[in-house]
Amino acid sequence: MADLVENDLGAPKKSLNLKAIFSTVIVFVVLICGVVFWNQNHPDLDYPAGTAGPEIEVNIPAGSSGVEIGRILAKAGVVKTSLIFFRAATGDKRAESISAGLYLLNNHLSAKEAIAQLLDKKRLQGKFLIVEGARISEIRKNLVNEGFNADQVDQAFADLKVPDQFNNKNSEGLLFPANYTILPGGDPATLLQSAISRFAQELEKLQFYAAVKNRDLSPLELLTIASIVQGEGFNQDDFGKIATVIYNRLKIGMALQMDSTLMYANQSRGEIRVTTRELKSSSKYNTYKYKGLPPGPIGSPGSSALTATITPTPGNWLYFVTVAPGDTRFTDKYPEFLKFKAEFIRNYKAGLFKGSK
Repeated sequence: MADLVENDLGAPKKSLNLKAIFSTVIVFVVLICGVVFWNQNHPDLDYPAGTAGPEIEVNIPAGSSGVEIGRILAKAGVVKTSLIFFRAATGDKRAESISAGLYLLNNHLSAKEAIAQLLDKKRLQGKFLIVEGARISEIRKNLVNEGFNADQVDQAFADLKVPDQFNNKNSEGLLFPANYTILPGGDPATLLQSAISRFAQELEKLQFYAAVKNRDLSPLELLTIASIVQGEGFNQDDFGKIATVIYNRLKIGMALQMDSTLMYANQSRGEIRVTTRELKSSSKYNTYKYKGLPPGPIGSPGSSALTATITPTPGNWLYFVTVAPGDTRFTDKYPEFLKFKAEFIRNYKAGLFKGSK
């Protein structure tokens, strides 16, 4: 009798729980489906695809988040709501590569169409590129070629405010390589100062000043090393090893003997071999003649060169030679270096370095 009563009492309770769970699951599934359907199809959130209007200019400031970009586009009438753009952007990994700048976009776009147009570099207006390793003289020339008055450009350079840690009126090496936007009616001072600000942000991100203390160098000295690494190397692997060669030579008091510093002194580009006359140059940038670092940077290092300078590849190398395009050899033995050099000369005479001087 006890067993019968226990079974009779237990059965209804078990049946009731199953019904409750089943009902909850059904409600949950319906809600999820409804939310997904509403997000994708609600006419109040997005413009229909294929209904684009006239083109307008839209500026996306540097450092804008996905939410901020959505608000800018919605305010300009490019997309209907910032919410739908943000949702579409978070679901599309390509959206992470949307850069700052002045864009020519159609209005009345669906969120997906807006993303596609922002990824189309042909729609990016007023773009000014500072390449890795660029010198101030080259940046100045490019700004004048963009239509800015030469005196205005010179004044912009003179008025630049550089990070306090450098305390240097010469901004060589401090203009971070990147794409910058020239806005309608913009001036070179704004563009150049934004390049300085970008440089300061990059140094903070890479913990540059901590590396300065660890190596007992000044910020200008470490930046100078990074600029030489940029000038001598061709890829990330080379950068790390070249930085090590520089540190190893400085440690034992050996002359750096870097061609890139001589090219900077001569304001030349592209030479694979330096001449006997150049080797006799009295410029302090002649690292064949003068030991230690040159007076300052020889160009603007990019993120990869800066990273390699801060965290160089461990090794005992003292020499390196690019024996063929894309083939740089490193060694700590002088006889092996001479073999590499002889191979380079053979390849050079055979025309492997086409376009070199």
